[in-house]
Amino acid sequence: MSTKPDHLLTKEPICVKWGCKYSMKKFTFISLCFIIFLYLYFSKMFKRTPIMVLLDLQNHTYSEQTHVSQEPIVTPYKEMTVDDVMSSLRGNFPTATNFTSFQSSSSARHSVARLEQPRAQFCVGDTLNVLVEMRDYRGQPKAYGGDFILARIHSPKLQASASGDVTDLHNGSYRVCFTLFWPGEVQVSVLLIHPSEAVQVLWRTGKQNYNKIEYTGTFVNGSKTEKATCGLRLNKTAPLCEYKDEEEGEYFACVQPPTLPCSFLRTMASHNTPLPSLTKDETQLLARENIGVQIQNNFTIVQVITCSGTAQRPTEKCMAGMKSPFPSGYFFANRWTSSSCQTGSFLSEDQINSCLKGKRLHLKGDSTVRQWIEYLERKLKGLTYIKPVDPYSSELAVDAHRSITVQWKNHGHPWITQHSNEVNKCVYISRGLDTLDLGGDGQDIVVIGIGQHFRAFPLEFFIHRLLNIRRAILRLQARSPQTQVFIKLENNRELSSVILCLSDWYGHMQNLAQRKVFGDLKVGLVDAWDMSVAANTFAVHPNDIVVSNEVAVVLSYLCPHP
Repeated sequence: MSTKPDHLLTKEPICVKWGCKYSMKKFTFISLCFIIFLYLYFSKMFKRTPIMVLLDLQNHTYSEQTHVSQEPIVTPYKEMTVDDVMSSLRGNFPTATNFTSFQSSSSARHSVARLEQPRAQFCVGDTLNVLVEMRDYRGQPKAYGGDFILARIHSPKLQASASGDVTDLHNGSYRVCFTLFWPGEVQVSVLLIHPSEAVQVLWRTGKQNYNKIEYTGTFVNGSKTEKATCGLRLNKTAPLCEYKDEEEGEYFACVQPPTLPCSFLRTMASHNTPLPSLTKDETQLLARENIGVQIQNNFTIVQVITCSGTAQRPTEKCMAGMKSPFPSGYFFANRWTSSSCQTGSFLSEDQINSCLKGKRLHLKGDSTVRQWIEYLERKLKGLTYIKPVDPYSSELAVDAHRSITVQWKNHGHPWITQHSNEVNKCVYISRGLDTLDLGGDGQDIVVIGIGQHFRAFPLEFFIHRLLNIRRAILRLQARSPQTQVFIKLENNRELSSVILCLSDWYGHMQNLAQRKVFGDLKVGLVDAWDMSVAANTFAVHPNDIVVSNEVAVVLSYLCPHP
């Protein structure tokens, strides 16, 4: 619809003193210019495309939300597909073996970890190689790999720890490489999270399975309420309300409610469905007592000393686009130090305030990145929490004196929670980035952290979402090159979680996918996985030691070191 006043659109041409003939030519010229103006105006306006079409199957009406246009951008970055990413991960997928019984599966209690080159002392900066030899419950050596192992070194008195790099030798043995970052007495801990036979069960039950989690949608019209089953993939034989983002290829649906239109969907809440059918032996593989079991060492404490010529700490400044090695760093005195670039000690209130002054921090993702705003609210006395209408979808905190703004926004469906989540407040991160209000002064910082709510769904689905975010990041950087973007990887979680839905093996695979999808972009990486493994947290919401150091890593990219 035109923005011109009505009288300008309806006014008739008038012959003035220059003559009607001349005036008509002038009018024709002016009219032509006006038509061209209208064409340009409306063509620009109608480039706005729908985020989501809410299809009302009863009344055949549509409700649309809009976002800024997605103009094609020319970048040096290669376009990725889901198949590209899956192909790059294929070496990490389990291979089928003849699983005969629980007794033939890998047993941590019967396996052993040995030092490959034992010495009385090691130097700081040395690599400590540990060979893990797996055996089954009968004590027989395993002949194939595929076990999911996590390892770390730690010195409790020094509050020091680091993760180890595990290499599968595909013959039943594993080499774990540790970088010895600090001097002192160092302990080695190797955990068998899942035997290879359990990993195969996780892989089999996760492939193309969208039904581990189900949703109840609530439709509301005034005082009238109706409920219906919702999900990412539903049986098409039932009449469905389909909620699509055609441009991004995103989709979820609800069974059509008895009388209310589809556009009246207000909230959704999740619940677990009955677990996939497993054999008795497969069930035993995934029992809690067989998850995260310590593998015994045939050695004790490792002595580490400072030697002449010891490797120095990195001197390079942390920059977006840097490759992140593994391990990406270590804890010492509960402070994280990067193994690839200089990280500052941004742990005090003054240091954080000084770095964040004048900045706008946009946090997008799940509750593990929401922890950042909650941590900053506790840490910074000048940061005022603005109570939201729905704290499950967004939070805001502001320090008006220092011009600091911190905002968290949840990611779009799926969102696993028993709390009723408002549908219209769940915006896909890619759409949120497209509509992000930037100051244009280089003071905007974006942190993206997703994954935990995707573990219950096929890996391809998560990769599809990551690729949408990747394209949105490129669009954001094209229009605002000064805006810094960070990707926070998943952290580990409780070993008592519903393993068929939330196993850390799923999180590990999703992190590998994130490294592939974002690895060539000009973004910073916050390796929350490495931190949580080193700190041995096993908590979906890790403690403040981990969270504070995650924040400090980002600040190390932004500000000179204190």
